Amino acid sequence: MKWFPDDYHKVGIEKTMIIYKGFLHRFELFHIDINSGWRPFLDLYETEQDLVVLVELAGMQADDVEINVGRERVQLRGNRCRPSEHKVTRVHHMEIEFGPYDQMIALPEPVDPNGSTSTYRDGFLIIRLPKEVKSLRLDQ
Repeated sequence: MKWFPDDYHKVGIEKTMIIYKGFLHRFELFHIDINSGWRPFLDLYETEQDLVVLVELAGMQADDVEINVGRERVQLRGNRCRPSEHKVTRVHHMEIEFGPYDQMIALPEPVDPNGSTSTYRDGFLIIRLPKEVKSLRLDQ
């Protein structure tokens, strides 16, 4: 597992979180390029037919997000810009992250990229990824 070093702006530094599913399956859930600045919060869950990625993207428009879906990974890219209403003279508290992000999400099982759909409403992006149909071979 690689974590943020003291100087997390160095080129090529990555953070990887490993999540264990059951006792036998291990998969990489997040692969984050630190140079991208920040990552949105997300949930990854499944229904009987789909894997679903729910991403919190408050303050962004649907056009600000790029989604690339592969059989085993989903990539999210975008840029959240800070609203500039007035010239700031002093910051007292700051938690909201702004700027570009680029996040790769490894999926726990293969999906059909051609059947994926996404909707964006009320600051949440919902990506539905239909599970890949497994064909069974019948021996005679």
